[in-house]
Amino acid sequence: MKRCWLLLLVLAACPGLAGATEIEGKWGLGVEVGNLFSSSPETSLIRGRSARTAWVLDMSASARRDDRDLEQHDTLPDTTFTRSLTENYYSIDAGPRLRRFLRPESSFSPYWDVFAHAVGYSNRQSYSDGYSNRSTEIGGRAGVAFGAEYFLSKWPVSVAAHTDFATFSGRHTSTRASSGAAFSKTSGTVFSGNVGIRPIVQVRQTLAALR
Repeated sequence: MKRCWLLLLVLAACPGLAGATEIEGKWGLGVEVGNLFSSSPETSLIRGRSARTAWVLDMSASARRDDRDLEQHDTLPDTTFTRSLTENYYSIDAGPRLRRFLRPESSFSPYWDVFAHAVGYSNRQSYSDGYSNRSTEIGGRAGVAFGAEYFLSKWPVSVAAHTDFATFSGRHTSTRASSGAAFSKTSGTVFSGNVGIRPIVQVRQTLAALR
């Protein structure tokens, strides 16, 4: 968190680089460039609605494939089993948010967001001996966020420290495990809430001014 705010304070100390917010009628693109805890591919499409507010479309997706060989050794009797595992994981998190700047006349402006996203993931594990396991979740999450953004005058770029603050979600979840003709499955609904601060750094670029 200290790194995010330190970067903004350094920029704020350089008044020659500053420019007013001036987001009305403009399109922008935001890209996450730093996270204190992890990194993930995340972009945001931004549209200035007025001098104080903007619509934002967040898009985040990930995919992973894991191939590995497994070996199990038993001593009684002295036996070794080998098999292979293939795991495929996919996730998506996308949806709109409404952003309101508190000091639109200034180059350095705090802001707050409200957002609603669709979320989902799928994870499938397949073993060479015929056993497989698949779990899926699909649903949505909504919440509030806040941050602070510094707008540069010499380039169509701004730098922001941002964090989701309170998030509430509801998801339908299901799992299915099978081995040959035998299988087991579960399904249900999960509701959760989270309050916390996980700051990231975003670089946002103005693409065009279309009214």
